[in-house]
Amino acid sequence: MTRIGAALDLRFGKNTLQFLDFIHSNGFDHIEIKKDNDHVYGEVKPVELERMLSEYDITISYHALHRVFNIVSVNEKVRISCVSQIIEMGEYLHEVGSGWVNIHVGHVPGAYHEAVIRKAKENWTISLDEIAAAYETLDTGLYVENDSLEKNIIKFAMQLELVRDILDRYPDFGMTFDIGHAHHLDIPPMRFTELLGNRINAVHLHDNNGAFDELLALGKSSLDLSSGFVKELNNCMSDCNGHCNTYVFDMNTSPDFVSSEEQPDSWNQNTRGYPC
Repeated sequence: MTRIGAALDLRFGKNTLQFLDFIHSNGFDHIEIKKDNDHVYGEVKPVELERMLSEYDITISYHALHRVFNIVSVNEKVRISCVSQIIEMGEYLHEVGSGWVNIHVGHVPGAYHEAVIRKAKENWTISLDEIAAAYETLDTGLYVENDSLEKNIIKFAMQLELVRDILDRYPDFGMTFDIGHAHHLDIPPMRFTELLGNRINAVHLHDNNGAFDELLALGKSSLDLSSGFVKELNNCMSDCNGHCNTYVFDMNTSPDFVSSEEQPDSWNQNTRGYPC
């Protein structure tokens, strides 16, 4: 069965339990929690969250911070803190009993000296090695997300080949394919399925005009999902480490989730009811 979910964002003014009620009442069956939300509204006790997820038949993922969060930081105290927080999120979901953590793999200003960029690349390997070692002991998935373009910023997961290299180095990691980010970088979505195949475990869905990462509802801009690509994507995800295919709406407003899910003639013709 395919899971259709929504990402909780600070813009919504809801805590985790309130958002769970919202997505359940609107027919969604996966929740992604952006970790920023817990820092404002508080973290739900694992036993309580496990009970609610079971009652609603909803699966879960966490999205690590990435704006003020950088696992390749050349400030060693910052780097250690970021790695530690990703491990803590995995431990939390281990207590909950299921789920995965979604991460971005770091960034550095492009204007910095080449020695700084080189140090950041070294930290990238150090941090991911530490995260991988910790997650070997956890019942929690770790997914790497492809990045969007940002002016004067080097993001290490913008290049599709580099994402592939990460997954080759860390075979227990999965991937979250963000279609909006790919569209923003003008990378044909089919390139992801060709190069990464069944390493794709989850998908972030949102629309944009190709120039900005706008996080719009589907059908509101220039992203076209009406071709056979979604069916091909489902074929790739049908063997995703025992997890169901999971599509997560990542948008500016909660009504955008509902309007996107109800679209009759695009992506959802090929998703609902698709087998694991």
